[in-house]
Amino acid sequence: MAQLFEINTWNEQPWWNTGGTRDKKIYQNPEDGELYYFKQSYKKGKMDYKYEFWSEIIAYEVGALCGFDILPYHIAIRNDIVGCISKSMISISGEELIEGGKYLQVVDSAFRPEDTKTRHLYGFHLIAESLTVLKLEKYISNIIEVIVFDALIGNRDRHQENWAIITKHSAFSQSIAEVSDSVENESLDGFPDFVKKIIKFLYTNKEGRLKKEIVQARLMIPKENRFAPIYDSGCCFGRELNDERVALLLKDKQAFNSYVRKSKAEIHWEGEKLNHFFLIEKIAAIDQYQEYVRWPLKRIVEKFDPDKIRKIVFAVDDELQKVAPDKKLPSERKELITKLLISRFQHLNEIYKSLL
Repeated sequence: MAQLFEINTWNEQPWWNTGGTRDKKIYQNPEDGELYYFKQSYKKGKMDYKYEFWSEIIAYEVGALCGFDILPYHIAIRNDIVGCISKSMISISGEELIEGGKYLQVVDSAFRPEDTKTRHLYGFHLIAESLTVLKLEKYISNIIEVIVFDALIGNRDRHQENWAIITKHSAFSQSIAEVSDSVENESLDGFPDFVKKIIKFLYTNKEGRLKKEIVQARLMIPKENRFAPIYDSGCCFGRELNDERVALLLKDKQAFNSYVRKSKAEIHWEGEKLNHFFLIEKIAAIDQYQEYVRWPLKRIVEKFDPDKIRKIVFAVDDELQKVAPDKKLPSERKELITKLLISRFQHLNEIYKSLL
């Protein structure tokens, strides 16, 4: 069951940077001294996905039920603002969370996440190739697990910042990371001018970007690393749907099935976005990856229980209702989320059967 954190007295840490599109702040828990990420639902202009943070929490509980290594998300409230909260995945001293995009750009410099014209380059093959080139191919199985999990929940936003590898630094690799960050963020003000010139000469190319060799060294030198738990999975469960659309999908079978089919993965296949299930089938058709697909599917088939899923969804806001009953997740949305999960599970079960 989702826990409730009341964080009115927690200390905001405004100097920490966070990625992603949602309003996200970092707070320190005075009881344990640990850092926690507090996120609200996505809101920009006319787009107000006010129930999105619930999707993050439910995705965690479903993922945990099905045996995925997933970052725990719970409910948090601060001064009447409700969102989801998660504990930092890394130790502040000596560890770094390196998001996927940094690995991809070492192999394909044309891929620039901020450029919409190059987003078609963000695909499974580039991810697999990048991990192989950087001698991290053992994590291809983790990427496939993430893809399978996204198919179960219908997550459409697994972009290059929403998966990562955690590295444990040596003194040498820590210094490379710190200087690289200073160059990237143009924050060399604390260095004397002659040191700035040396750093720029050693670390940057003619365009002022970090040299490829420096980026590659930063990614490869740390001897200890691990794939990060699955995180930032809130773009699912119809979080973008208004109440009228939710009601329609609950009563119109054709509209519901169409909605499930049209949900596409963010990770491309040969320059194209595919339905989550088609993407899995494409990957499974490659002999060397078939077992990587079968393992998580087998686990889902064995652990997925519709009754437990329904209990997870309908009890998700129990703790919050004790202090803020007006903030609960509407029952119609709970019904749709449950229906979506069961339907998507059935599709995955059929894929699993085809691989036996």
